[in-house]
Amino acid sequence: MTQNIDSLLRAYYTNLSEKYKQIADYILKTEHFNQSLTIQEFAADCGVSTATISRFAKMLTFANFQALKMALLAKQATPTDNPLFHEISNNDDYLTMADKIFASNTNALKATRSLLTEAQLRQAVDYINQAKRLSLFGLGASGIVAQDGYHKFLRTAIPTVYSQDYHLQLMQATQLTKQDCALIISHSGQNKDALEIARILKERHVPLIVITSFGNSTLAKLGDVTLLSISEETNYRAEALHALIAQISIVDSLFMMVAVNNGPQTEQSFKAIRTEIDRTRQK
Repeated sequence: MTQNIDSLLRAYYTNLSEKYKQIADYILKTEHFNQSLTIQEFAADCGVSTATISRFAKMLTFANFQALKMALLAKQATPTDNPLFHEISNNDDYLTMADKIFASNTNALKATRSLLTEAQLRQAVDYINQAKRLSLFGLGASGIVAQDGYHKFLRTAIPTVYSQDYHLQLMQATQLTKQDCALIISHSGQNKDALEIARILKERHVPLIVITSFGNSTLAKLGDVTLLSISEETNYRAEALHALIAQISIVDSLFMMVAVNNGPQTEQSFKAIRTEIDRTRQK
């Protein structure tokens, strides 16, 4: 599946240089690209050099211009008439509001899915599977995603840790080694506390999986694997709330992949947890 180029650009756009924004703006406003398009023609259309186009493609994780071109051509097969996120009006009845929220969440999930690659997911799962410990980090709303992930990964045979308190998260980071794995969630990728945790992890050579909505953010660049969630602000809902749905789904996907990979151990862990939980329920 070809990555959705418009969704990818929106995830990177905020932190792009002026030259890169020039290219992004041209791509976002252009619906159709010619199959015979050359890098020279594309550079001329964007008003930049061919070298800038090559660097732009690699910044977006495409191997070369040809890979970027495939994503540009794929735009023609993707309808863009419907908005990704729907504005809520005070004239809407409650069912209409619910329809818009459900549609926006569905679109956020589809757009996020379009940015995932097999290579990224395989690398992330390998890091988790090979880890002696999995440590999750997230602050504020991102902490909700981290805690949800903690709740899930506790069901695997991989020792998993998470703390809501920032200072405890700092301490947690200092205890990790290159034999462990860290998963850090930050919507903006620029939160100074999240970046401090990432700095400690990088100094300790801990394999780092990052989930963020901004592909060119400082945190995104620090990740050994960076998984992007798509979000956009609407009139009654901050973009971070849209991102939560997508980020939880990414974590859920990683959990299921790890669980399936470690079938017998996961099944054993599931049974032990279910037995203890069942004991707490009234007969």
